[in-house]
Amino acid sequence: MIEVVKSQLDVGLICDDVSVVDFWREEAGLAFDHVLPIANGHDQHRFDERGSVVKVNLVQTLAGDRRSDIVEILIERAVLSEPRRLVDPDGNRVVFVPTGQEGVTQLGVRIAVPSLERTMAHYHGVLGFEAETARRVRCGDTVLLFDERSDAPSGFGQAQRGWLYLTVQVRDCDAEVARIEGLGGRVVVSPRNLGEVARMAMVADPDDNLLEISQRASLTGPLPNR
Repeated sequence: MIEVVKSQLDVGLICDDVSVVDFWREEAGLAFDHVLPIANGHDQHRFDERGSVVKVNLVQTLAGDRRSDIVEILIERAVLSEPRRLVDPDGNRVVFVPTGQEGVTQLGVRIAVPSLERTMAHYHGVLGFEAETARRVRCGDTVLLFDERSDAPSGFGQAQRGWLYLTVQVRDCDAEVARIEGLGGRVVVSPRNLGEVARMAMVADPDDNLLEISQRASLTGPLPNR
């Protein structure tokens, strides 16, 4: 099983429209944390949702319009009796849901997949997330919901717009990546240090949706010098 040091997954999107940032702050009402400069013309606006970070990557120019299989995120709100659906200016969907709807008690991520059996084998059998139902897995407080659809993209390489990747915070990035690779998982970015902040890698599910494996120094202590 995967050894996490934070009970919430993070989710990242990419856009070229500053009004998307405004949406998540003002209309969605998520708590703005800070802006992290990534590169020239690329700033990451980070919003906190009770431990999960919604990372809005604002770039000057997108490489294209290809999107991942992530359909929407679901955020629990105890005060609601029925779902409240919103769409940001770039078409990214968020649904605020009553406590427990579809197993969501904090954050949920809905992903369209062409093969539910293959997807569950990856997220449960390879990544080590807890299988709660035939179409839902849990990692800490966050649930992933899989909808089997014949039109779900597969083999798209990497998303260029919209929901881009998930992030899990682990105790040992290298150990988790080696375990995942040993079980047949595909590593698309090998472990590397990002300064003294984090050690990270990227793995892909069978349809090319990305999961960042992150070992953050603030959670685990000094990074390995490799």
